[in-house]
Amino acid sequence: MYRLSWIFVGWYLVGLILMVFFEVPAWLQFANGIFLVLYACCVMELCRHMYGSWRFVIKRAAIVGALTFTIEWVGITTGFPFGAYDYYPALGFLVAGVPLTIAFAWVGVFLNSLFLSGQQSKWVRAAETGLWIVLLDLILDPVAADRKFWVWYDGDGFFGIPFENFVSWGMIGAGLSFLFPLVSIDQQVLRWNGRIYQAMVMFFGLLALKGGLDVIFYLALIIVILCEGRVQFERKRQKPSV
Repeated sequence: MYRLSWIFVGWYLVGLILMVFFEVPAWLQFANGIFLVLYACCVMELCRHMYGSWRFVIKRAAIVGALTFTIEWVGITTGFPFGAYDYYPALGFLVAGVPLTIAFAWVGVFLNSLFLSGQQSKWVRAAETGLWIVLLDLILDPVAADRKFWVWYDGDGFFGIPFENFVSWGMIGAGLSFLFPLVSIDQQVLRWNGRIYQAMVMFFGLLALKGGLDVIFYLALIIVILCEGRVQFERKRQKPSV
């Protein structure tokens, strides 16, 4: 049922072992980009099971990828709306200064967050989606900067990352959520989606611990617990009363 998801899980485990316990050699740096592509494909597969159509999912994901890539290009060109930053080539081939794979990264982060959110109201779902994106980015961004995936120039904010970066991505994610109709998320998809989100948080949380960013690691643990609470709440809410 979840072929792409299992491929992602396998790649994830190999990457986790290599990056946490060893160091990825220079000739294997291309694997960073593949990881982001597989992450997006994994969550898109879950999305397909809910909406029942690969065509629908691919079209919407393409819009999300194109919009976020464009916003990233505007960001590195003007410093708006995230602050001043640049990418290193660690995530793959750069187009106009932005890695192509960053579009896949944001498709994965966005859809993962979208399906952690309640589906009773588009406005409430939008706010929740933005929140889950920000929580993941609080872990991802400091670690990515520490590992030279990208560099921030302002040097203030949260571990050297401007606060407007998190506010902007939360608002962008909330806005993008309106591209997707409300949908009933079944128990199996809910569980898979939650585990993937937790796995991403812990991946970067463990890298933070390795890099001496202990506060980020403990924050990751809190976010994992919050995610588990959200999944369990939704599972109980869906259970029919006897």
